[in-house]
Amino acid sequence: GNPVLDKVIELEDYFVDKSIWILGGDGWAYDIGFGGLDHVMASNRNVNILVVDTEVYSNTGGQASKSTPRGAVAKFASDGKKLSKKNLGLMMTTYSNAYVASVNMGMDREKTALAFVEAEKHNGPSIIIAYSPCIAHGYEMRLAKKQSEKAAKSGYWPMYRFNPDLRKNEENPFCWDSEAIDTE
Repeated sequence: GNPVLDKVIELEDYFVDKSIWILGGDGWAYDIGFGGLDHVMASNRNVNILVVDTEVYSNTGGQASKSTPRGAVAKFASDGKKLSKKNLGLMMTTYSNAYVASVNMGMDREKTALAFVEAEKHNGPSIIIAYSPCIAHGYEMRLAKKQSEKAAKSGYWPMYRFNPDLRKNEENPFCWDSEAIDTE
C-alpha cells in the first residue's frame, strides 16, 4: 500500500472539522458591513458570526448607529435618535437555515454558552448578537454586570435563541430565554 495513505487512514480519528468564526462590532454588522454579513448569512455556508453589540460606534466615541435604539442620546444624536434600532436578529431568522441568538452574558452566562454550543453544532450559518456594555453608555464599566442585568430584566435587551435544527423534531425553533419583565 501507499505509506502516506496508510498513515492518513491510521490517524483519521484525529481529523476534525474546521470551526470558522467571524467577529465584529455592531457598526460593521448593522451598518458598513451589513451587505457582506447578509450575503454570508444567506449563503448557507457553515460559518459562525459573533456581533459585539454596544449599540453605538464605540471607536468614534459613541456616535449613533443603526444599532442605536430610538430616543438614545449619542454623538450626532444629542436630541435622541429618531429611528428605531435595526432588528438584525429578526432579519436573519428569515433565512430558513440560519441559527440566530441574542445573548447577554452579564445576565445569563449559561444561556450565552449554550448559544455558542448550538451555533457551533448547527450545520449552516449562525449569528450571535451579544449585548456589550460600553463606556459610551454613560456609566462606569465596573457596573457593567448590573447594567447588563437591568437591560435584560427590564425587557430592553431580549434574550432568545432561534434554532432551525429543532424543526426536524417538529419543535418550535424559537426559544425565549428572557425572564418575565420587571419594570421596577
